[in-house]
Amino acid sequence: MKEEQRYSVDEMMVPYKGTRAGSRRQYLPKKPKKWGMKLFVRAGVSGLVYDFIPYGGEDTFRNHSFTEYEESLGLGAKVVLALCKTIEDKPAVVYFDNFFTSLELIHHLRQEYGIFSLSTIKSNRLRGCQNKLLADKVLAKKGRGASSQIVCNDTKLAVVRWYDNKPVTLASSFVDSHPMGKIQRYSKDTESRVEVNCPQIVKQYNAHMGGVDLADMLIALYRSNFKTKRWYMTMFSQSLDICVNNAWLLHRRDHADPKDRLPLKKFRIQIVSELLHKNRTRVTVSQENDPPKKIITPAAPRPTDAVRYDNNGHLPMFVSYGRCKYCKNGYTNITCSKCILRLCLVSKRNCFYNYHVK
Repeated sequence: MKEEQRYSVDEMMVPYKGTRAGSRRQYLPKKPKKWGMKLFVRAGVSGLVYDFIPYGGEDTFRNHSFTEYEESLGLGAKVVLALCKTIEDKPAVVYFDNFFTSLELIHHLRQEYGIFSLSTIKSNRLRGCQNKLLADKVLAKKGRGASSQIVCNDTKLAVVRWYDNKPVTLASSFVDSHPMGKIQRYSKDTESRVEVNCPQIVKQYNAHMGGVDLADMLIALYRSNFKTKRWYMTMFSQSLDICVNNAWLLHRRDHADPKDRLPLKKFRIQIVSELLHKNRTRVTVSQENDPPKKIITPAAPRPTDAVRYDNNGHLPMFVSYGRCKYCKNGYTNITCSKCILRLCLVSKRNCFYNYHVK
């Protein structure tokens, strides 16, 4: 499977209200599912999940190693670094929000890993850049679409502050404000949509940041709920749903014609149906009131039990009428293509099925 070149890193909540998960259970009031366990996820723009790390407090990075400098960057930076180390095709571009961001991280990703990045950033992490950008009040006076930027050629970093409904600051190692574009916004004054200036860095962020949210939405549509007190079964259920959604997204990618694509619900039903029936013996309850008398001592030779019950290649064929080799009173023109025995296959007697099932 060829990986995408643009990824987003974000949090994903696994709903869980139990009390047996200890400190693994988190409470995030701004999330739709406020109680649960947290995953740090790297997903493509399409919603395909490539890697994730469960949050476990001090044990979160038990199986990951970092340099002394990377350890000093903090939790958010270590999450991004751990998820980016598994990217196979480089150069790549990673998008994340201000929870993970620092200017040191963006520079380190480019210099040491060959990975470009773009993210929103908090004002207290700008390392003095805020003094060279226009203040929020100045941008507010200029109106929606006003922006200010600063670029460092030595570190190859760009920091842009843009005013929409409120100011937002972004930092990147590969893009800045230019070329400036236009977007549509609703104006209360004119009660209509108007064009607003939009820096290129904002357009890039809005277009590629939603991969993890898309994956989370697809899982929430048809979540596999486990009614259990064992918290790890909830994590298993989430992993299972991620696998199914990844398979569906690959199915959509491989079928260019929309007519050949299955909706997610039908795709999940098809998976369940195939797992239940493929390469399995179907057991049914007999509906016969008076089961036919079986032939206990056959006159003609029969295939061995290993062949009779191997559940492979036993298909019905039409031949001339003759006695059934399973029941004493039946006549039939159907024979098994592998056993070469006449067997009844009618509404009241299904000797063909009964003969091949132990």
